[in-house]
Amino acid sequence: MIVYDFDSIASLLEEDGYLFKMLLNESGVVLFPHTIEHRDATKPGIKYADDSGGNALAAMVKPGRIEVRFHMQFSDERVKQIMERILALPELAFARTFLVTYQARTIMLGAV
Repeated sequence: MIVYDFDSIASLLEEDGYLFKMLLNESGVVLFPHTIEHRDATKPGIKYADDSGGNALAAMVKPGRIEVRFHMQFSDERVKQIMERILALPELAFARTFLVTYQARTIMLGAV
């Protein structure tokens, strides 16, 4: 899996109330500031478009929580499998204990 643009959010992790976005699929994850729209953060193999377009999920990240938006092509189990792979990446170690939701339902409680 490829991690794109970790440097764009690294300094935010030092803040108490950070908020940033990400795109994700089986190819990897794109991390970016909350001021950028998901549809504008496309990378090779990872494309988000409104109304379940594209091949990637959109998510918001804040302390203790990752909220993944609905996408018609992604089941709960598929999202959980992708998130398990992403959270195993060294760059995402900070989020391993986070609650992960998909369509406002908890799909992962995070590891301790």
